[in-house]
Amino acid sequence: MKRFSLLLVFEIIISVVSGILMSRMSWLGRIGINLVRTEYKFFKFWWKTALVLFAIQITIILIQWMVKRFCNPKGSRLIFFLFLLLGIAGLGYTYYDFSTVYEHRIMKERFHLGVYLFWAGWVASNLYFLVTPYSRDNQVTE
Repeated sequence: MKRFSLLLVFEIIISVVSGILMSRMSWLGRIGINLVRTEYKFFKFWWKTALVLFAIQITIILIQWMVKRFCNPKGSRLIFFLFLLLGIAGLGYTYYDFSTVYEHRIMKERFHLGVYLFWAGWVASNLYFLVTPYSRDNQVTE
């Protein structure tokens, strides 16, 4: 698949920027993470957040690569489209959650933008696999 390395570089950049933005949450959010939601302490460190986000993105890309490699084009396009809808729904639900739940609203715009960038990376990887043409090398021969 052509330009696959560009997708990986793009996901690395998105993960690092998202990690930096999410680590710069409000001071009230930091207090909440330290006292109440201790399982989310990794959000305080940009590199830990970036690694977690990149691991999720790589897992999604690996699943999509396997689907493209082992499924027929019609079935794989359906799966990619469902992943795309899942990403758009996740973005919409995140926006709804950040605008209605007080705990999340106080995390401020930088944190929110970092999460939105994560979903943008999700959608971008799905679009990459949707528009990448199929070739004989992509398919397993029987």
